[in-house]
Amino acid sequence: MSSVTLASGVQLPMVGFGCAGYVRRHELLQAIHAGYRMFDTAQAHEWYLEEELGAAWQASGVGRTELFFTSKLHPRDLGEQSTLDAFPNSLRRLNTTYLDAFLLHYPRCFGTLCAQPPQGTWKDSWRALEKLFADGRVRAIGVSNFSPQELEELLAVSTVKPHLVQSWMDPLHQERPLRSLCRRHNIQFQAYSTLGTQHHTSFNPVIKHPVLNSIGKEVGKSPAQVALRWALQHDAAVIPRSRNPGRMRANLELSEWQLSAEHMAAIDALDGSDPTLITLPLSPPLPCKDEEPGCARWAEDGECEKNPGFMLRACAGSCNSCHARDREL
Repeated sequence: MSSVTLASGVQLPMVGFGCAGYVRRHELLQAIHAGYRMFDTAQAHEWYLEEELGAAWQASGVGRTELFFTSKLHPRDLGEQSTLDAFPNSLRRLNTTYLDAFLLHYPRCFGTLCAQPPQGTWKDSWRALEKLFADGRVRAIGVSNFSPQELEELLAVSTVKPHLVQSWMDPLHQERPLRSLCRRHNIQFQAYSTLGTQHHTSFNPVIKHPVLNSIGKEVGKSPAQVALRWALQHDAAVIPRSRNPGRMRANLELSEWQLSAEHMAAIDALDGSDPTLITLPLSPPLPCKDEEPGCARWAEDGECEKNPGFMLRACAGSCNSCHARDREL
């Protein structure tokens, strides 16, 4: 799989493995053995388990220098000193002495994510990231979920410019202004949720979209592979997650084929489409069931509201997010 050189000089694999959704050690071992070398995790235990990745890589037999680990600061720890205090937690959980990239996960707290207001702002935390980078404890720094305006503000006040910017990007939500800003400033853009998991709909509007399915049939690939290849051809790194070993391997083969200019234009034209207006072909109803053993517990903990992109698909039964026609099955 191809890689790109960040402005810091570090090589970033263009296809990584996303660890959101409580990915466990055995699944991460499968990903490492399949060939993944870049892993995206975070300090937010609401969605991530850094310690599972730490255990997996140590059991894998793969050397640390062959792997690229990204983690992200929980917004409750915004503030210069609080960021410096929180950073070692990732090192401990991941069983490593350094991170390849450390990002600010969000520019602020929201909802119930922070029990108490943080000690400072993202600007304070950025100064801490600059110190960590200068000390060699992290090889690249960046931000996640920043708006173009917030990124412009960061560029104006920073001493070290961000090397990596991460944001939601899929065929219906293409994040063009932010990607354009990154290109102008030599910042690598990394897309998450490229496969449609951020849409709060009863079906996945990317995987089920007729345009992606039609293109997939033409090129002999799945709609998921088409969406990921489309993002890569826009120079966006991607971090898909799968629990299926076959799909894990398929996602690593994205550099072996390309979409035509016509295919790219057809997907580009979907930007801003309303996912609720997509007309799906008729199909038999699916059982209203959970796909993960922890669904009932997660739903009781409020994860249906906190993490709907994952929960409404994987835990349809516990989250009561099924089609009415499916509930009888």
